[in-house]
Amino acid sequence: MMVMDLPHKKRLWATAVHWLAGATALMYALSRFLPLSPQFHNSILDDSWRQALHLAFEQHLQFGRDLVFTYGPWGFLCGGYSPPTFTISVIVWAMLSLVFWRAAGRLARHLSNHPLISWLWLMGFIAVTGISVEQGMDLRLAAWSGLLLLLHFFVEDRSITPIQAGLVVSFGVLSLTKFTGLVEAVIVVAIIAADNVLRQRRFPWLALLFAASVLFFWVAAGQNPGRLGLFLRNSWRITDGYTEAMTQFGDEEARDIGGFLIAAALLVALTGYAAWKRLRYFGTLPIAGLSIILFMTFKQGYVRYDDGHTVRAVLALLAIALACLAVTWPALRREKPWLGVAGLYLLAGILYFSSATFRGWYPKDGLLMQLARTFGARSILAPAKLLRGTDSWQKDDETHLQQIRTAFPVPPLEGNVDVYPWNQAALFAHGLRYHPRPVIQSYSAYTPELVELNAAFLRGDQAASNILFEIQLMDDRFPSLNDGCSWPELLTRYDIKESRGTFLLLKRSPTPRPFQLQPLQDRLVRFGEPIQLPATNHSPLWAEMEINKSFWGSMVSMLYKPPVLTLAVSLRNGQQLRLRLIPGMARSGFLLSPLIKDNASFVALAAAGGGRGLADEEVTSVTLFADTPSGATACYQPSLRLRLFQLDYPRQDLMGMAAESATPSIPAPPKKPGQTN
Repeated sequence: MMVMDLPHKKRLWATAVHWLAGATALMYALSRFLPLSPQFHNSILDDSWRQALHLAFEQHLQFGRDLVFTYGPWGFLCGGYSPPTFTISVIVWAMLSLVFWRAAGRLARHLSNHPLISWLWLMGFIAVTGISVEQGMDLRLAAWSGLLLLLHFFVEDRSITPIQAGLVVSFGVLSLTKFTGLVEAVIVVAIIAADNVLRQRRFPWLALLFAASVLFFWVAAGQNPGRLGLFLRNSWRITDGYTEAMTQFGDEEARDIGGFLIAAALLVALTGYAAWKRLRYFGTLPIAGLSIILFMTFKQGYVRYDDGHTVRAVLALLAIALACLAVTWPALRREKPWLGVAGLYLLAGILYFSSATFRGWYPKDGLLMQLARTFGARSILAPAKLLRGTDSWQKDDETHLQQIRTAFPVPPLEGNVDVYPWNQAALFAHGLRYHPRPVIQSYSAYTPELVELNAAFLRGDQAASNILFEIQLMDDRFPSLNDGCSWPELLTRYDIKESRGTFLLLKRSPTPRPFQLQPLQDRLVRFGEPIQLPATNHSPLWAEMEINKSFWGSMVSMLYKPPVLTLAVSLRNGQQLRLRLIPGMARSGFLLSPLIKDNASFVALAAAGGGRGLADEEVTSVTLFADTPSGATACYQPSLRLRLFQLDYPRQDLMGMAAESATPSIPAPPKKPGQTN
């Protein structure tokens, strides 16, 4: 009898181990994905747009019309903290964690039937995907895309399974967090649909389910179904202009890009061999999908070369490499054992590359050390804190808001408020009624269409009653480029009332004043050619620059990024400056002279007689060149069209304001913006 019981005991033991492994992996996934504490950002810029996304969900602002940004109506899931949305965030991330755990577990079982090996892989995959680098979504979106693609082509034999359906439904909400996630999801689902039709001869039910899921979560976020098209159109505009406007280079970039591209190419080649052995010519479909996911990861990581974007890119590469190993290892080991070993070496190399990149940006905290801390009992059991309520979190939130109120005082206000260029965090901290322009942060209005959206909003009846305005610099841009077309509207439709801390208070005028642009010059100029500006008798000088990319420049922008354009500026006081020029913003028009560098000079610009006070800041000549060794570039056409105008408008009586604003307290410009599209 004891001998007969031995197989039964083994089965019971195996079942217990299986359930224990699954339970610990699920608990670990919840600990990695759930929002378990108030998430504040160390950049006031990033904190601002995150809190704006929470408010947009609470008030059902219509994305694409009321709000145009790189994130969608569920964008608040990426981070930040707001009590009204906290419960929803927990519920949604709990469901997403469950789907992710089931899908990743399916890959783990495909990798190996040995419970320890599959459990170790699953925990490692969750650990990498669950790292939150500055609360960015790119890593998780890439992992979700890779899971869906690889499950369909390498693991599942049916056209639709419950796990695939769960992933697709979860993509419905994830694709509405960030627009690049929607693009990525559409591409992956389209490739799977093509395989359904061409190879499996089945109806593409997953594509239909995805479309229904997107529409469902769009409506669930309080969005009008008829405005989904407007959201897609304006989101594409802001994504399309991102590369040219937000490019940032770094000293070690060539080395990092080389490492990423080599690792990605080897990963695609190894996975491609396994796809060929399994699917033959249809193997080109998953390889195309994998290549697109890696390409989008590359663009998100290296267009703006900084800590958050670059580290998220290499971690996404590591997560995708883990997923590729899980689906290709059985076939490679069976067909070509040496390729299986090569796959392990490649994974080790990508782990080393990711760790080195992580260490380069965060020298005090290595990747492996950070991953190791997530396996502690306190970390894994952190979701249990939800049972104790959120009183302590609300106290932390109030402390954070008090710090912002202290750093950014504002005067008492009646009516709704907008803020230029981006410090919404101060507005929320003071409990003011936020009424945003469409492109909520001025640095993101970097195409003519987006700039005009904000200017037209100021001309309409729905413009904010109050505006908190300050001069803030980013990436050494020419200061008046941010919402440049809105400046004449601000100067004539609003009255400057007060200076408090870092802000000027602008109140909507009951009687808007007219402004005129009197043409002065319309000429073609070349890169590197000094341009002497006409005298305007202390009147502001307005400029429009048509800078067009060449065919080569369009290709470079699509595959990587063009060089930065710089405007060398000579002032009447003899000062020489080099400031960045964004072609899309310059095409829309901006104040070229005088150079407005702070709040005090903006007050002088609006004040009667203020033009004479800005005489030393008048720009006498400019020269446009590319930030290359020669100053030239093949990415743009050699000639550009320059139109100059004299800007005339009635001035305001601000005798008391000039002295008060003479030494405004302007905080240091933020290191980087919080986007990615």
